[in-house]
Amino acid sequence: MGWLRKLIGEPGPKMVRVAVARHQPEMELLMSLLHEAQIPARTQRTAGFDVPDMLAAGPRDVLVPEHLELDARAVIQPVIDEANAADVDPADDER
Repeated sequence: MGWLRKLIGEPGPKMVRVAVARHQPEMELLMSLLHEAQIPARTQRTAGFDVPDMLAAGPRDVLVPEHLELDARAVIQPVIDEANAADVDPADDER
């Protein structure tokens, strides 16, 4: 059984989703923030959206090791809050 373990490798740390980027440029921004904070991360297309025709469009999950989840959220939360605030239409408040 030892040769099989060497072949497939040891399982890595459990990865958890800390954000869902709406498209590739947003995902790259979040990944660069995590990289600057020296937090290892990876991305994957959100389930149900893995369509090659979409290219840069479509949501992506940002995943980090479970033990770094709180650190990662602290790094990216201000950017997510700012993006959500920019999405609010001021005309909606007047209605």
